[in-house]
Amino acid sequence: ASVGMTTVESFGVYLKCIGCMPKCGSTDLYSKLIWHPDLAKPPCGKENHFWTRSRLGKSTNHLKGGEVKKQSFDSFLKQIGPANMEGQTGSLLIDGTQSLLWDLLGWEARYPQSSKPPYSNAELIHLVAPMSKIIVIIRDPVERLYSDYLYFNGDDYGLHENRSALSFDDAVRAELGRFVGCLTKHNLRRCCYSSQNDPKMRLHLGVYITYVRDWYQLFGENMMVVSLEDYSKQPLPVLYRIYNFLQVPEPSRDDLSIYIKSTSKKNARSKSDSTKRGACWRRQENSFKTFTSRTI
Repeated sequence: ASVGMTTVESFGVYLKCIGCMPKCGSTDLYSKLIWHPDLAKPPCGKENHFWTRSRLGKSTNHLKGGEVKKQSFDSFLKQIGPANMEGQTGSLLIDGTQSLLWDLLGWEARYPQSSKPPYSNAELIHLVAPMSKIIVIIRDPVERLYSDYLYFNGDDYGLHENRSALSFDDAVRAELGRFVGCLTKHNLRRCCYSSQNDPKMRLHLGVYITYVRDWYQLFGENMMVVSLEDYSKQPLPVLYRIYNFLQVPEPSRDDLSIYIKSTSKKNARSKSDSTKRGACWRRQENSFKTFTSRTI
């Protein structure tokens, strides 16, 4: 099937994906990658959520939810096609949709007779773009959970809560109990993809092994995992590893260093957030690390 100059076959030639959990540094990594002249941002932006939400008629706002008009695959191809790439020199598109790694929201309602997710997003991408390369960036799961909890708040997300380390403590306790209860009835993968998981306390996203395994089974050596901790400490070596992985020419080290120093970190959490944690943070840090270690 073809749409202008874009075909399903060529789609797999130039698509590269950054898979991540929310608040794992993908926005900053993305901005550094598309600085490279051979890498480009799709006209629809860093995150399109086509595969996880808009094709299903779901809102891209995971907290507000709601129904929207379904987007067709042809419409999606037109969005990212060459005709819309004016002003961009890169030949490889970088899709930075963070929900692509993990989001199968609502699969139970669509497949009520199924006892497990009938497909994964990895299978969808592999079907239409088998030559894609997948970059996954993750971080300490407790740090990710706390950052996620603080970030997704306010009117933009339909919330009016005064979130704090204390409220975080209460929310983790409640969701941890519910998730453990799910594990008494179902296996880990089923629980991680469950639509019953609390969208305001996304504890399940910290069980990285579940989601990464789905992608690795299909993409194998075409998949690369990066830690935010390594990237934050030594961005240059990590970026060069990714450039080599994507098989694009290495840029000048001096030019890349200057660019990194001249730009601020994207979506970084305020330092003041780290000073407000208190004893409840340490308690949940220990309990959540115990939980994640048992689920691996």
